[in-house]
Amino acid sequence: MSSQFKIIGTRQPRLDAWARVSGRAKYASDISFPGMLHLKVVRSPHPHANVLNIDAQKAAALPGVRLILTHKDMPAYRWHPDMPVLTDVARFVGDDIVCVAATSEEIAAEAVDLIKVEYQVLPFVLDPEAAMKPDAPKLYPKGNLVGGKPQLSSRGDVEKGFAEADLVYEGRYKTNLVQHATREPRACVALWEGGKLTVWDSTQYTFAVQEGLAKALRVPISKVRVICEQMGGGFGDRSTAERYNVLAALVARKTQRPARIEFNREENFLAGHHRYPVVFYLKYGVKKDGTLTAIQAKAVADMGGYAHFPGAGGSMEVILSTYRCPNLKAESYSVCTNKPEGGFMRCVGHPQATFPQEVHLDIIAEKLGMDPVEFRLKNYARLEDGDQARKIPFSSNGMEECIKKGAEAASWKVRWQKPGSTAGPVKRGLGMAIHACRHGGMAAGMPSSGMVRVNSDGTVNVFTGTSDIGGGQKGTMAMIAAEEIGVPLESVFVTSADTDVTTDTAGTTGSRQTITGGTGIKLAATDAKNQLLDIAAEELKVDRKEILISEGKVYRRGSSEAIPLEKIAGKAPGPIMGRGVGRVPRNVIFHTQAAHFVEVEVDTRTGAVRVVKLIAVHDVGRAINLLTTEGQIEGGATQGIGFGLAEEQLLDQATGICVNPNFIDYRVATIKDIPEIVPMIVESVDPYGPFGAKGVGEPPYSVPAPAITNAIYNAIGVRFSEIPITNRVILTSLAKAKA
Repeated sequence: MSSQFKIIGTRQPRLDAWARVSGRAKYASDISFPGMLHLKVVRSPHPHANVLNIDAQKAAALPGVRLILTHKDMPAYRWHPDMPVLTDVARFVGDDIVCVAATSEEIAAEAVDLIKVEYQVLPFVLDPEAAMKPDAPKLYPKGNLVGGKPQLSSRGDVEKGFAEADLVYEGRYKTNLVQHATREPRACVALWEGGKLTVWDSTQYTFAVQEGLAKALRVPISKVRVICEQMGGGFGDRSTAERYNVLAALVARKTQRPARIEFNREENFLAGHHRYPVVFYLKYGVKKDGTLTAIQAKAVADMGGYAHFPGAGGSMEVILSTYRCPNLKAESYSVCTNKPEGGFMRCVGHPQATFPQEVHLDIIAEKLGMDPVEFRLKNYARLEDGDQARKIPFSSNGMEECIKKGAEAASWKVRWQKPGSTAGPVKRGLGMAIHACRHGGMAAGMPSSGMVRVNSDGTVNVFTGTSDIGGGQKGTMAMIAAEEIGVPLESVFVTSADTDVTTDTAGTTGSRQTITGGTGIKLAATDAKNQLLDIAAEELKVDRKEILISEGKVYRRGSSEAIPLEKIAGKAPGPIMGRGVGRVPRNVIFHTQAAHFVEVEVDTRTGAVRVVKLIAVHDVGRAINLLTTEGQIEGGATQGIGFGLAEEQLLDQATGICVNPNFIDYRVATIKDIPEIVPMIVESVDPYGPFGAKGVGEPPYSVPAPAITNAIYNAIGVRFSEIPITNRVILTSLAKAKA
């Protein structure tokens, strides 16, 4: 790492580490007020049904029940395109039907059991491809296809590309329905005082919740304050305003009492966001020398009962941008089914596409007799390729170094072997995959702002809209401010995620806080530093260019004599306020790049797969905090292992009911499942990021599943086109291969 910085590139513990581990940190569910009401929701037991009648008389008569709300009491504002706050048409098991507010959770839960809902049960559909057929049950009058038509992308002439190919290979792939499985479930507390709403929410984006509530309740944004002091994991589940926020706010306004709602674990599985499953059809053309000539892809995304966005198009971004190919045709179908809602999850949509593409290309490389590493080095999209349709380059690109660095660390050339060649029942294999996506950079329309205050004693306050969701985002902002101003890190204090006192930095989503929040804070710190330099120049009677601030002291360049910063800051008429607003540069595409190398053991007697070692190499632009950067890589890779080998939310096909809505039956990777993970960093030094940084929170999730799948093939000689690859799947496939 570069030695030109005092703080950037060092290893720093998290600012709130002690508060978190000691139990002193306050989460949304810890907020409590006298007289607070507790909310529970009646949820549909059917995947598709009309609500004919609601009998809440017994519940209303229960001592302690203060309010019961149905769809008739809801504002007209729709959550996402077609999603009401409470509905009279259930579209998945767990859909929100009735809300009860009572003086305790126990009474609210009892009241829920007393409410009788009469349903007209309707036909339902759980398969996205079946949902596109003309005779499929319709979730909406206009049909099940989001937007009524597919999203289409193309460049060049795909038929010409296939005609030029020496090999054309086609395949079908499928990914799984996955829940975020955050330690902290959804939770929110709402309080109305003096005509103003204050909400404590477990959210990744306080300003999105503020705006959504203001629209739903038809009040000015200035009358809504949203605070997120701490968050126990997000991964995309809570990145916008949600139904439960509105319910808490409505109850608080109607009763003039504080209102609290917290999901239990089952509710989080049923009514939270999910990583939506995708079916991919891939057809790639390639020359004998390994050059890609044509890509044709079709994605069918299962968005569940409510589509938060056209997810198939989001998944297709990986196909469009990871590899250099002049001819491409892509069709993206986002389809509604009677499953839990599909939404945002770590590296939104991209793991679903990285898995099929990397397995597909591994097969092609084998058919050509090429080393998978050399095949990818030949075809990855270069810096100048960027958006290949619009001819806009990447801002930075460290893919080649990622691949080469990972291959060397894995001793690829020495250890990569012929598939299934290990002797004995326990076989070893080596696999790899690469990944590129837009996460980690700025996006058009996303705010990037911040404020920095230098106090008269030389200490610094940072005000950022960043929600720290466990990735050390607050510490990143402190390090950027400290480095830019020239003060010790211990002199910097951070206030975050409070809409009344901070500015909008966009959500802690898309791996963007380092670059959006960080850019705003860096600009604000520069503004504050310039004000200090002006005061120092006047005091020292020298040009501002002759002054340097370092480690909380002011120097004349070339001199060792120092003035404490507080003496300069104390000369200001008041606290020095620095403000910064970033702008997304035009004619450049932000992408992050990565390469993972995995070694596995497969026991052919039991089907057990053990990941022995995972080498994760990521281009991060520049690492701000080495400790948290490596932690993000390790955490994402851990989730990616679960995505490939274990995790799947299962629905009974006859009833649409989830059969594993808990941590016992839903297999999340534990410490016993996690191998040695070796995070490795490539610094391409992005010209637009703060100190050259890009984000790295999400991409580590996308790469392990295909790398593991390719390693399993290398171990046992059997290919897999669907995940998760469980013990049962391994044994069944081995039996078929022998038959």
